[in-house]
Amino acid sequence: MPNEKPNVLVAEVPGVIPIVQEAWGECFALNFCTSMHEATKRLDDGADVIVCGTHFDESSMFDLLRLAKSLPRVRAVPFLCVRVLDGELDNTAFQGISIACCALGAAGFVDLNRWRREHGFVQAREMLRDLVFTLAAGPD
Repeated sequence: MPNEKPNVLVAEVPGVIPIVQEAWGECFALNFCTSMHEATKRLDDGADVIVCGTHFDESSMFDLLRLAKSLPRVRAVPFLCVRVLDGELDNTAFQGISIACCALGAAGFVDLNRWRREHGFVQAREMLRDLVFTLAAGPD
């Protein structure tokens, strides 16, 4: 029996959805939500990983993270915070957001623009995809 694709709940702004579909559509079973209302309903859908953009529902990423980590049935699901839009964050902002994400229980924070600068567009995309695969696989 072939392995099933990891189930990824993607909480993002509508404009990013086609980009995620193109980049990850063959790798993951993707479920999208663009509002806290939708996300709240989708948390029970059995995601292997939750990926949330910083701009989700008018910057509600931390709200969704707090909600997910407060629910016993979802608490163990890895939650990855990602910044895709706009330019790269400066070091102070990047560190502050990274610390806040981890303090609230996220698996991490990725500034994709930083990765693009450091590793190139294609490799940054592959690194993010591999990170989501690793999170979906769970602890060894």
